[in-house]
Amino acid sequence: MTPQPHHSRGSLSPSLEHYLRAIFDLQENKGYARVTDIASMLGVAKPAVSAAVKTLRSNGLVSHRVYESILLTEEGAKRAKGVSGKFSILMHFLTDVLGVEEEQAFVDACVMEHYVSGNSIDRFLDLLRFFEEPGNQEILEKFHQFRRSCESVDTCPTCSYHCDISVIDFDDMSKKIKQSKRRV
Repeated sequence: MTPQPHHSRGSLSPSLEHYLRAIFDLQENKGYARVTDIASMLGVAKPAVSAAVKTLRSNGLVSHRVYESILLTEEGAKRAKGVSGKFSILMHFLTDVLGVEEEQAFVDACVMEHYVSGNSIDRFLDLLRFFEEPGNQEILEKFHQFRRSCESVDTCPTCSYHCDISVIDFDDMSKKIKQSKRRV
């Protein structure tokens, strides 16, 4: 049985968290967020944004009057900073530590930010900070050069991780995630 992510009372769907983060980012960059700006940023229709804003407003996370800017409430800003912080830490971890290309890291971080626990994020941040310490960059460089030798069924028919990389189509998974992000 696959463990399901724990959703606490008042938790938001990943889609609503994307809207919350978009509003936060727009407020940080432009000083305001409008339905049109959010729709453009997320690649969705304006009615979808209006429906999401209505839900966020009913949860006390934004204030909005028709034809005016959307503003995060104190609680909304706190939640948005949390999601944005997770996203930022995951992006840095994926690109700086794992060496994942930025476009792929963006897709992966967008998915992971909604399901990773605070404890795990804290440890990701610890690892990022660890590699910033003097003398530890050499360890990171060694890791960047390392590649496992079980890249095919011929060289690794099975191992303790049971990853069976021959069956997993990561490119197909990535395409599906990118398509779903366009439909947020």
